[in-house]
Amino acid sequence: MKLDRANQALVVAATAMLLVSFVGTATNIAVPVLEDEFPNESLSTISWVISGFNVTQVTFMLIGGRLADRLGRKRVFLTGMVLFGVGAALSGAAPDIRLIIAARVIQALGAALVLPSSLAAVLPEFPIERHATVVSLWSSMGILGAAAAPTVAAGLLQVSSWRAVFFVAAPISALAFVAGQRVLTPVPGAPTAGRLDLVGTAAGTTAVGGLVLVIVQGRVWGWTDPVILAVGMLAAVNAVLFVTSSRSSAEPLVDFGLFGVQSFTVVTLASALLATSTTAAWFLYPLFMIEAWDYSIFQVGLAMTPGPVALVVASLFSGRFADRRGYKHMLILGSVLAMVGTAWMALWLEPGRSYVFAFLPGTLCIGLGMALMLGPGNSAALRDVDLAQLGAANAVYNTARIFGGALGIAVVASIIGTAVAGQRLDELRTGWWTMVAVMSVSPLLLAVAYPRDAHVS
Repeated sequence: MKLDRANQALVVAATAMLLVSFVGTATNIAVPVLEDEFPNESLSTISWVISGFNVTQVTFMLIGGRLADRLGRKRVFLTGMVLFGVGAALSGAAPDIRLIIAARVIQALGAALVLPSSLAAVLPEFPIERHATVVSLWSSMGILGAAAAPTVAAGLLQVSSWRAVFFVAAPISALAFVAGQRVLTPVPGAPTAGRLDLVGTAAGTTAVGGLVLVIVQGRVWGWTDPVILAVGMLAAVNAVLFVTSSRSSAEPLVDFGLFGVQSFTVVTLASALLATSTTAAWFLYPLFMIEAWDYSIFQVGLAMTPGPVALVVASLFSGRFADRRGYKHMLILGSVLAMVGTAWMALWLEPGRSYVFAFLPGTLCIGLGMALMLGPGNSAALRDVDLAQLGAANAVYNTARIFGGALGIAVVASIIGTAVAGQRLDELRTGWWTMVAVMSVSPLLLAVAYPRDAHVS
């Protein structure tokens, strides 16, 4: 069956989401190989292949969303795909670790443009009663990309070199660019009241980037490291300047009026809390499998696949249900299921337990819960936002989620501390239960504060 142009555009946007998520995760698997390839480089330097991408993407995503609304979403999306593809090609061909890092920064700049503009470009193509379905499909592709990344990357490393892991995104980016040029509607940017607040933009970008840098590198360099302390202080000062400038500007980087939309604020906060906990818990599972069950990287990838697959399959139905019946009860149920699944694994994961009993039920429960929360949550957050601000709002929502994920990993890494690998089951379990506690806030927040009338009729 031939898809109409709107659905073709959705395929392009979903492919871009999958690609960005895949690249953000797949390169983690290549780090040990890069250590062998560049033996004279320290692990702290090589880790910037990952950290440089993550910090850059989060830092510039707010700008990406704002530019999409101002300059046109198709234009920003296509520009982002070019940067993303060029960065992939350069990182795959780079002869030096520092050039790889620089290429990854270019790729992350592309991701910061693609992520907020891709959804904003296609959502207006569909009637409002289908928005939850569209957002659920788009969001689920991000989970699918992240879930498939370890297994695909491990397979590529078995048949080729680390360069294939980096380079594989380049031809797919080119195809997405060509398809996007053909099927996306060239809607012009929204009318503006003047020049973009350059002071607030610079301050906000510096604040977000600085805070993420502190979270990501604080556990590596030490929380009392002079650079970490200086960057943290600079970020705090710029955060104050950002808020002050934004409130007085006609064209701020982030319109704080968005936070006057109760549904947007509540769902963004609940989703950020859930991202904090699920990302952190997910970070710990491979450590357990490798140390307690003696799994290989490839086995870990396969073992972690059922949950995300369940998420993607369930997302095909959760969006339609939200379109027909509303969001509130679905979001509450989804966050509760994710919490229950994490608690199950915190309770039962032991060296002598079987995968089928101790891990599989929990990961399936989390997958179903996230299917009810992730896509519908993104849609619920954007539902009452003015169409002219979709790009900026989507950027704020996803920046909060990614920021929460980085914070969660930093928290559990601090809990693990210097515990010896293979002898840190107690620390892993403490990390899981800590994240269960964080998770528990999401359903409570949604039950109390999510407005009853913020749903489809």
